[in-house]
Amino acid sequence: GRGPLVRASLNAAKLSDRNVHVYAVEKNPNAVVTLLAQKEDMWGDKVTVISSDMRQWNPEEKADIIVSELLGSFGDNELSPECLDGVQHLLKETGISIPQSYTSYISPMQSSKLHNDVNECTDKTKHPLAHYETPYVVNLQNIYTLAPTQSLFTFIHPNLDEVIDNRRSEKLKFEIKKNCILHGFAGFFSC
Repeated sequence: GRGPLVRASLNAAKLSDRNVHVYAVEKNPNAVVTLLAQKEDMWGDKVTVISSDMRQWNPEEKADIIVSELLGSFGDNELSPECLDGVQHLLKETGISIPQSYTSYISPMQSSKLHNDVNECTDKTKHPLAHYETPYVVNLQNIYTLAPTQSLFTFIHPNLDEVIDNRRSEKLKFEIKKNCILHGFAGFFSC
């Protein structure tokens, strides 16, 4: 990212009267430039900026805490489980991961507003139905939930499974008691 987690980590260390060194590991070269500027202006030698994919970085010392902001609106759509599972080698045996766990939820929903908005999408380079198969990040205020929300996946870090397999699929059944139109599914997470 562009620094909010570094600032939060440094603030937490200051409030708890701890001396820390933060490694800001970022693979986006544009974000690295921003991090380097903040290091020069504010953080100084308390922060080392590393331009790398965190899964391929090999530091000399292991971390006490790994803090990640890879959670998207559905909890796993920014590859958080794969990335955090891929950096466990960076964490001390007694280390912790923040977040430590998160669960994604899903519910069937009806929304004429969202349906009409998607219906207005026109892109001649795509199949006419492509917009109906695209996930959208929206405010869930203009929806009618057709059945109770169900949990879908839960992720725990560090993942202590002997063999880590990030392939996942799930089948859920929803009992919809009213005659209505299913426009899609609302997904979100708690952490």
